[in-house]
Amino acid sequence: MKKIGIPSNNLLHPNSHFGTNYVDYIQKNYIDGITNAHALPIVLPIGDPKLAKNYIDSVDALVLAGGQDVSPFYFGEDPQINLHETDSDRDAFEVALVLEAIKQEKPILGICRGLQIVNVALGGTLYQDLNSQYQGLKVRHNQYPTKWYTPTHRLILKRVSWLQNFLDDQSLVNSFHHQAVKKLGDGLQLDAVSTDNVVEAFSDESRRIYAVQWHPEMLLMKHPEAQKLFDTFVLK
Repeated sequence: MKKIGIPSNNLLHPNSHFGTNYVDYIQKNYIDGITNAHALPIVLPIGDPKLAKNYIDSVDALVLAGGQDVSPFYFGEDPQINLHETDSDRDAFEVALVLEAIKQEKPILGICRGLQIVNVALGGTLYQDLNSQYQGLKVRHNQYPTKWYTPTHRLILKRVSWLQNFLDDQSLVNSFHHQAVKKLGDGLQLDAVSTDNVVEAFSDESRRIYAVQWHPEMLLMKHPEAQKLFDTFVLK
């Protein structure tokens, strides 16, 4: 059984349940996607980037989940006025994990923020806020309050890629993001866009890097066919 490392997120603010007893966590839907693909999820708590080698040594592949905005520090910009919350500890840890997984030639899957982290780790850039920075925006890329599991916009597949295993040009996906890829990182190839040309997926088969901007783990709640994305990745 393959072991899939999935870095955690963490609560950064006090709340009514935990107070200031901060916790690391990962949403159950990611775990479901991995276990349903007959792999073993290993949650990696946010830690010192120097531990990246030890963590990647212990797993067969890496899945990067959604969460906070990625700091513009990684692509040489100051924070734009509409930037949301960032987490420098999580950014540094996940970038280190991506680079170590590439070094060890282990597969990587990025989901939403995970796609963005992979992109900046490889020298790409991001729109810090689509609504104010992206010209020609026509699609609602944050569908809230529409339910997480509801597909809301169409994809356009740009080339023959790993996506053909489970998607076509009639496929709909969900959408919960306001940051997006601006310039692709080194060696990455564009696989899919939204109908307003926002990057929705990229890959690099030679390094077994795969990433999507939507949330297949949320779609699993009502659309079991979304499992095919996790199944395809675990076989890589």
